[in-house]
Amino acid sequence: MQVLLNEDVKKLGYRGDIVNVKNGYFRNYLQPRGLAQRATENLIKLSEKRNEKRLMKKQQILEKAEEVLKKLKDLKVKIKAKVSKKGKLYGSIAEEDVINAVKDKSNIELEKEFIKMEPIRELGEYKIKVNLGENLEENIELVVEASE
Repeated sequence: MQVLLNEDVKKLGYRGDIVNVKNGYFRNYLQPRGLAQRATENLIKLSEKRNEKRLMKKQQILEKAEEVLKKLKDLKVKIKAKVSKKGKLYGSIAEEDVINAVKDKSNIELEKEFIKMEPIRELGEYKIKVNLGENLEENIELVVEASE
């Protein structure tokens, strides 16, 4: 039996998917909980149109991500931080600091989950990986300097 999922169902599919299930599973589990409904011809056509829109939206997001990666390529940002006499930072440089530095330098707003790094506790140059998902990665160069 073909059904249209109204909600995400573990190990079965996502909202809007049309899947094949056994009659008893639909009657006893999916339908009473409102998780699915019988897939009529109209619902199947509607689901296909929604999937097309979803694919178009995903393509647009990928194109924007590629533009962002082009802007990030060869980007070098500097962060000034307070240091002790031994050259150690009083605090550490975290993702938020990198996000702010990138925004100041290139006007690109990144999310915390896109930045892959460990906290930095010493002066120097570092390569920071920016991962926008689906093999969309770029490294930016970070220079941590002592503030005066």
